[in-house]
Amino acid sequence: MNIRLRFKLIALLIVLSLAGLLVFQGYWLKGLYDTLYKQMEINIEEAMKIADYKELFLRIRSIKKEQGALGPQTQDVYFSSELDPSNKQKMDAKASIHPQKEDPDLNREDIFKTANPDSHMKLHIDYGDEEDFSSIDSTLTDYLYVIGEVEDMVQQAMHANIDSIKPIDFKTYNKLLTSELEARNIVTEHELVTIYKPNNEDEKGWMHLDKPERFTTWKNPVHFDYPLHNESTLQYRLFLKSPASVILTQMKGILISSFLLLLLIICAFIYLLRTILKQKTVEELKTDFTNNMTHELKTPISVSYAAVDALLNFSDPVNAKQKKYLTIVKDQLIHLTGLVEQILTLAVENRSTFRLRPETISLNELVNSLIEQYKLKASKPVEFTCSIPEDIELVADRTHLYNMLSNLIDNAIKYADKEPCRIEATARQDDHETTISITDNGPGISEANQRQIFDKFFRVPSGNIHNVKGYGLGLYYVKDMMGKHGGTARVESVPGKGSTFTLHFK
Repeated sequence: MNIRLRFKLIALLIVLSLAGLLVFQGYWLKGLYDTLYKQMEINIEEAMKIADYKELFLRIRSIKKEQGALGPQTQDVYFSSELDPSNKQKMDAKASIHPQKEDPDLNREDIFKTANPDSHMKLHIDYGDEEDFSSIDSTLTDYLYVIGEVEDMVQQAMHANIDSIKPIDFKTYNKLLTSELEARNIVTEHELVTIYKPNNEDEKGWMHLDKPERFTTWKNPVHFDYPLHNESTLQYRLFLKSPASVILTQMKGILISSFLLLLLIICAFIYLLRTILKQKTVEELKTDFTNNMTHELKTPISVSYAAVDALLNFSDPVNAKQKKYLTIVKDQLIHLTGLVEQILTLAVENRSTFRLRPETISLNELVNSLIEQYKLKASKPVEFTCSIPEDIELVADRTHLYNMLSNLIDNAIKYADKEPCRIEATARQDDHETTISITDNGPGISEANQRQIFDKFFRVPSGNIHNVKGYGLGLYYVKDMMGKHGGTARVESVPGKGSTFTLHFK
């Protein structure tokens, strides 16, 4: 897979990852929005009910004040409900509303104990005579605690009785409802209206009794209905201009943190893509430079080599000094030609058309042939040790395996700082896996440089000392060829004690 295709694949995977993250985040936020919306509906229903209770108690208090001159009065409300529709069992109850303060001898337990065994129940409600809403809240808490499951029946019965004495105070209910909504963090433009069911059977649905102009301009307002009691033709309808804004306000912290997290991930992905693109550009520049350099150098090297060879062999006889210098020039041209050929080989091997030519190779035989060659051409004392069993065979490309081992031995000799230079070749084979190791007693490689030692054109820094010639291609070639063989190359080194390069074939 070439670099351009790999870059496109990485970019595609990043885009798909971002898209998946966006979809997942959107799905999660949508689920949270729906949950909060349902909770808001429950809170609105509760707020309308509590506001209705408070408005009822305020009317009861008003009735008490108006009838104060007549002495204590008791308002009894009656209601009935089927307990079991299958056998027509009913529960009848009576709720008594007393204007006097709470009897000190009567508590919640006393109220419960007043229930008769014949399914009749008495309910005592004391509303007190305080002017603020706190007394109403306290009384209302006791009231709701007592009535439990018959709450709706009691409420409707209270409406049926009290509404006939004193009509509903719409403005008070609206004020109480606004306060209850704000207490539940439901703060948005809203409008409360009353609607009624026509007595004319030909008219269908509910009609607006009043229709303020303000909310008629709202686009798609959401409404919530609250019936007063079963026998009433009136009910409240609460319009909310923008319930979504209430939910979004509650989700503000989550939305901001999700946006910042998503923005951070997107920035990280963009930075990653830019880094990959930059590396791709650098790699392309390296490749272009390599190709151009080798092609440009090949011709002048060939011409120079031919000229030196002609001077040595076909011109007039040269003296010893001239021959010495011409021979040095010829040797260096041969060395330079070898480097250029190696670079060209790497360029060819990186092409998609490159193919290995695997064959069965005796490792002992191959390594020993290399040892014999380096014994002859080594410029310093070298002690070789070959500990490879003769029966180990490997299926690989002979030419490239030869070059890889040659590069490792050549580096061990070139960088040796001790005499004699000791090089040991070992190999082992198990479960169809073969490992070849070349160990030397050289200067070693630092841990930081070990991570880059196989990079193209990388050479271990040595300041201004350039006593070892090279272009940093040998170990890159080793790693590249091992990758094409489906194996790996690694190094283990301790500075001052030497290095071990290992080729692992799978």
